Amino acid sequence: MTDDQSLTALVFSGGLGLGAYHAGAFEAFASAGRPVDWVAGSSAGAITAALIAGSAAADRIGNLRHYWHGPTTPTPAPTGNRHLSAWLNSINTRLLGRAGFFHPRLPIPASHFGGLYDLGPTRERLQHLIDFERLNAGEPRITICATDLESGDAMLFDSRSERIEMDHILASCGFLPEFAPVLIAGRWLGDGGFSLNAPFEPILETANPLRLYVIDLYARDGKVPDGIEAAAERKSDLTFGNQTFQRLRHALEARQLRAELQDLDCDDLVCLLSYRPGSEEAGPEKSFDLSEAAMAQRWHAGFLDMQHAAGLAPDKNGIRSVRRR
Repeated sequence: MTDDQSLTALVFSGGLGLGAYHAGAFEAFASAGRPVDWVAGSSAGAITAALIAGSAAADRIGNLRHYWHGPTTPTPAPTGNRHLSAWLNSINTRLLGRAGFFHPRLPIPASHFGGLYDLGPTRERLQHLIDFERLNAGEPRITICATDLESGDAMLFDSRSERIEMDHILASCGFLPEFAPVLIAGRWLGDGGFSLNAPFEPILETANPLRLYVIDLYARDGKVPDGIEAAAERKSDLTFGNQTFQRLRHALEARQLRAELQDLDCDDLVCLLSYRPGSEEAGPEKSFDLSEAAMAQRWHAGFLDMQHAAGLAPDKNGIRSVRRR
């Protein structure tokens, strides 16, 4: 924690292959020499948070790059049309999986649904990249969100109060029907995005002044769709991006009210970064384009957005929303 007792936290949302945006944003954040006291995430965001908390400071960018760029794998030949190539890459991932991330689960288990894809390659790679002793040491603190598939409740796992293991990370990635839930302490847990796609709530409960960066992979504001592909993409962006923004707005209002009642100084800086794909992305299937070109583009966008955030003034709701085009 910094000398002025403010607490710096980064929260990463889910979004599968869009998660390379997280890594670019964190690279820009780290290059400015800023400390990080707390990281939190759901799904792909849980992986990013775990790679940061489970790596020495000098190794964080390298480990993020090693994971999000991943091993090379055969992809469809470029067509000259970047949008078409992105769709072909996404379809190829849907059919064959992606080396180092997941592969099709065949045959699908009959006893209980195990997901269409096996995250075994992700488990293996993360075991090599994450030091779980360091992750659980609490510097930075880490919170991972999963969802109880029976009750619908958000399940928050925090290194401050319990030990976090690989199963907690993979449970947070259990986006049905693509990826399997994980049984933990008698509960079947699935993707954190089903409840809190960007789990900032525990961080906002602290009494310390905050420097909070919420790094979302879906933008709530965008163009009115002009076709079926754009409509399907806009639906997914609104489903997750709007959830994040509305929850954050209400949580900040509640935090401000608590500060006023307790006569506390609530001098917070809150930035919301959202990935805004270009027309070359594969619309509603963009998160399944795990090609090297797509990962590099998203990483670069995250880097530029975090740099851009530093010069923004807050909106009337107290949130600095990055809308760099």
